[in-house]
Amino acid sequence: MPADLKAMYEGILAACGGADNITSLGCCMTRLRFTVKNEALVSPDALRRVKDVAGYFYSGSQHQLIVGPSTAGKLAAYFNERHAFAPLNVSGSYVPPAPAPAAETPAVGEVKANKTAVRKKYSSRISRACAVIGNIFLPLIPAYIGCGLILGITNILSKTLLANDPNLTALLGVFGNGIFFYLNAIVGYNANKEFGGTPALGVAFAGILNMPALANVTLFGHALVPGKGGVIAVLLVCWAGSWLEKQLRARVKGSAEMFVTPTLTVLVVGIVSLAVIQPVAGWLSDQLAVQTQNALKHGGILAGAVLGGTFLPLVMMGIHQSLVPIHQQLVNALGSNPLFPILCMAGAGQVGASIAVLLKTKNTQLKTIVKNALPVGILGIGEPLIYGVTLPLFKPFIGACLGAACGGAVIAAFHVTSAIPFGVSGVVLFLALSNLHSVIFYGVGFLVALVAGFAITWKMGFDDPPNEAA
Repeated sequence: MPADLKAMYEGILAACGGADNITSLGCCMTRLRFTVKNEALVSPDALRRVKDVAGYFYSGSQHQLIVGPSTAGKLAAYFNERHAFAPLNVSGSYVPPAPAPAAETPAVGEVKANKTAVRKKYSSRISRACAVIGNIFLPLIPAYIGCGLILGITNILSKTLLANDPNLTALLGVFGNGIFFYLNAIVGYNANKEFGGTPALGVAFAGILNMPALANVTLFGHALVPGKGGVIAVLLVCWAGSWLEKQLRARVKGSAEMFVTPTLTVLVVGIVSLAVIQPVAGWLSDQLAVQTQNALKHGGILAGAVLGGTFLPLVMMGIHQSLVPIHQQLVNALGSNPLFPILCMAGAGQVGASIAVLLKTKNTQLKTIVKNALPVGILGIGEPLIYGVTLPLFKPFIGACLGAACGGAVIAAFHVTSAIPFGVSGVVLFLALSNLHSVIFYGVGFLVALVAGFAITWKMGFDDPPNEAA
């Protein structure tokens, strides 16, 4: 049933002190985000109780409500149609979370306090760098999902129902590859913007790296290869280009700056990128593909178990976004992604652990929290379960990681691959896998992770919080 936008709107306003208390509002893929004038007027408990809200937490200066990928944009539009809120810069620079009151143990269901404490603890340079990577790629998720699902479904249909219809298969393939055809240019735009340069110059840098005419040019006796290094090359070139642009803007004065800065930036960065950055990035991307294949080929079950079992802690610390360029480069180099399905076992293990909590706990509030968070967890949105259930109880978090390790071992053993770099997970990834073989064994791995997460958590048990006295 679609979310009741009117009821959500009224409930959120009542819980945050009314429309006059909201200063800015926006959304990302799955969350409604807003800032307020007076924090004392906001009731986190009331926000959690709003119908169709799957979770709530506070990060930096933002209140964030997890409402799901189909609702976030609609709800933000519903608010903005009725009020003139300032836009929220969701993809801006990372802001370390505001300090939260120290607590000896995380509280069950307290997504806000738990996530703030975790992100504060791990708000290192690595975390900030990962946030920058996330800001570059997160705006692409809707296109990844739309095109990726078409591409995955087409891969399966081309070997089954559409095996004798190459024309329709080719047409669907065109639709599915839409985002990937111009991907480097979009990444260049977002990257240059995130690094503080002119976004359009990022498009120019990506264009230089991918120009087909490069195939007719030799440098130091070697023919250049268009697109070599993929998004890794684009990110490195945009970082160097934005740095140079800022240096020139600080030194070139007057009206000449308008002409000198972009011209010199393109010329200098163009030469450096083709002579140094692209060859280095190309080597890195080749090694990435080779080493990933070797790890999964020779490490097999063990490699899958380690990768699957360690992904939830990366999500917990907020540094999992650093893997996005790796996912994309694997697709560029191999035509599919053998890593992403392994990591998706983290969600399956956590669902299994949470079901064990649901059946084992006597706490009515905890049962309600799990029931509300499970549906989105099954769809691959794990934050409500991580910060509201498994992490505060701790042992279920360990059970979820071990369950994910079991599922990851299965996925690696049967060489499951996805047709897309990232974007969808959970049961939705069934629609974006590379082939029917991958669909079957992704299902096996998912069930193994779920059952193992459930069984281990059930066996380990946990400290069940008592019901609050009425």
